[in-house]
Amino acid sequence: MRLVPEARKMHKLWSVRLAAAAAVIAALEPALPTWEGILPEWAHAALVSVVAMSAVVARVIPQMGIHDDQ
Repeated sequence: MRLVPEARKMHKLWSVRLAAAAAVIAALEPALPTWEGILPEWAHAALVSVVAMSAVVARVIPQMGIHDDQ
């Protein structure tokens, strides 16, 4: 397996950031019973879905952070 040349700059990609955020939100699912009354049942699924779909959209949009030398 070979990584793409831009792999060292992955922390600058919004698609990677959003995918990581979706993973963190999904990992919080076991803690949802403690949030009962604060967070509606449907809100967790909706939040994960929106963030994950945003990562998909961000993946197909040109992201300048990997092409500059900063």
